[in-house]
Amino acid sequence: MRRLLRCAAVLAAGLGLGLAFAAPAGAAAPQPVAPSELSKATNAAHSSSAVQLLAKVPGGAAGKAAASIGSDSHAVYALNPAFVRDASAPVATFWYAATSASKGGQALTVFTAPDASGAWQPVNVASGNTEARMATAAGGALLFTEPQISAWYALTAGQVRPLNQSAVKSIGAKPITVAAYQDLVSHRYSDKLPGSTYNDAGLAGGYDTSTPTAAPQSPRSHPDLTVPITAASGVLALALLLVVRRKMTYSE
Repeated sequence: MRRLLRCAAVLAAGLGLGLAFAAPAGAAAPQPVAPSELSKATNAAHSSSAVQLLAKVPGGAAGKAAASIGSDSHAVYALNPAFVRDASAPVATFWYAATSASKGGQALTVFTAPDASGAWQPVNVASGNTEARMATAAGGALLFTEPQISAWYALTAGQVRPLNQSAVKSIGAKPITVAAYQDLVSHRYSDKLPGSTYNDAGLAGGYDTSTPTAAPQSPRSHPDLTVPITAASGVLALALLLVVRRKMTYSE
């Protein structure tokens, strides 16, 4: 499958302005997620559909144990393809909400997203607690990921700060300006966006950030920037991303 997943906004504008993230210099402010919407995300993570997804977790005690689901959800954003082209676009757009869970001593994360009607739905369960750890490291800043290279960042007014080793490899150990980050991702992805020869040839996938011109890896190794994700149409697509960065996933 050449098309896996792009970083895309799945929230409608009507979600409201509940989190005050300042617009980075030269870039539009990412659409924030209202606390009331994150509360709905948490409720969706506790729904019967989410419990059914958690029931799919296999293996020994974990497979038989009852799941425990957390009470807080973290908004996860992803690199905005529009920002790759245009420095005035939001750096990142909302992708999904992550709610920590556990089963049989195993850390898990429930992913939820709003469907076409705006109702939040569970769309996946992944192993590990990456989102919770990265949210803690972000310290209240907007949390976003560049999933093509499994990098996580904190976005504040005018700066992008690395949160994990993949991000350090990408931008260095210290924060960089939003302008510098836009220049980096523009060089990295501008010839790999929808409509490009690279994408149309079915090569969109992982990128080697150690070289000036990122080289294509396996088409299955990382998500590309081509397919939008919504809870209504992207349940399987979202699961494909998790195959890349998590050892196991459980989706409907």
